[in-house]
Amino acid sequence: MAENKYQVPALIRTKLILDLLSDHEADMPGIIQELGLPKSTIYGLLRTLEEMGFVRRLPNSQKYGLGFRLYELGVLAASRVSIRDQALPFLQELVRTENLTCHLGALDGHEAVYLLKVDPKDSILINSWEGKRISLNRSAMGKVLLAWQSKENLQGLINSLEFIQATPKSIVDRDEFINHIADVKRRRWAMDDEEDILGIRCLAAPVFTPNGDVRYVLSVSGTTHKISEDALPSLRRRVMETAQEISLALGTPQKIFKQ
Repeated sequence: MAENKYQVPALIRTKLILDLLSDHEADMPGIIQELGLPKSTIYGLLRTLEEMGFVRRLPNSQKYGLGFRLYELGVLAASRVSIRDQALPFLQELVRTENLTCHLGALDGHEAVYLLKVDPKDSILINSWEGKRISLNRSAMGKVLLAWQSKENLQGLINSLEFIQATPKSIVDRDEFINHIADVKRRRWAMDDEEDILGIRCLAAPVFTPNGDVRYVLSVSGTTHKISEDALPSLRRRVMETAQEISLALGTPQKIFKQ
């Protein structure tokens, strides 16, 4: 990428201050020490940012934190983001490289629903469509959506599910499934290994929102011939990377992925 010769130094320093305060609160000497900028520069920027509502002095403290004006702008920006528009180019690229059907989905009640679908041009097509509802316990997408629920929500959702033997590989024991969901959250991906339809595998990974929630899930689906045991490691990596790229496009900070 070509260097931007029109960069404004004051704005770059402002971003450094806001990035620092997004990580932890700090007083002026701490900010000066961490950023290595002149005291007069930090003082002027902090005063201006405070007057604009972008930073605030914490009560009974000399420390600064992010201001509520940033929250207002963040909420406004998020409300104008179309997840379909943001995610579509990433799904198209994943389809192009992996030649598998890709979906983006979300939780709706006690089911997952496809918000977006992209098919490969020269492969066996998966019988799905935008708006199709799928089970939470027999789909990779559903497992991811369950894994990031609060303890109370998770218990309620699991109690509402039907654990039927759709295939010989379906998980029908609730306790086993709860342990399975814990593993999904730990490793940050899920697989439907012919648990809903024999001969079809799916891999899914979470899409994180800026506050760390998982509202959307990316998945790829294909035959066991296409998603073979040998292909699984590299495909898992690509799905997780693409889900992270979508998350970043939504404004999710990098630190979310390190938690």
